[in-house]
Amino acid sequence: MPNRLTRPGVLAYAVVGLLVGSNAVWMPTVDGVWSGDRAWAAVILEVIVVAAAGLFLVAAVARTPLFGDGPHLLTKYGWFVLLGLAVIALAVVWVSGVEDFGLWPTFPAALVPVGVSGLESAYFKGQEERRAARTK
Repeated sequence: MPNRLTRPGVLAYAVVGLLVGSNAVWMPTVDGVWSGDRAWAAVILEVIVVAAAGLFLVAAVARTPLFGDGPHLLTKYGWFVLLGLAVIALAVVWVSGVEDFGLWPTFPAALVPVGVSGLESAYFKGQEERRAARTK
């Protein structure tokens, strides 16, 4: 299996990156969270969402998977960083009590690299079977 994303994999990463990025654009519009004693949580959550979106978009541009056993740093550690960001976001929401932010893209986004990796693995396995059937 190549260590590069296929076009559908790049598209999936780009779409997820844009969805998470749209959450980063939406978060500053929530009233009442950016002032007072919970502003620290809002800033941390904004940084986490921007980092997750950036991770997906960099992986899409570089055509490098975030999950797998390839030689790239994004492939080796990208999924762990993404999962860590999601867990930190959950902890910040839990500790601060900020429930105004819907972190809906962050947690499903942490599972996207595993799903894309499985789909691409099945695709390349099918390609190998097709080549083997042609040579018989």
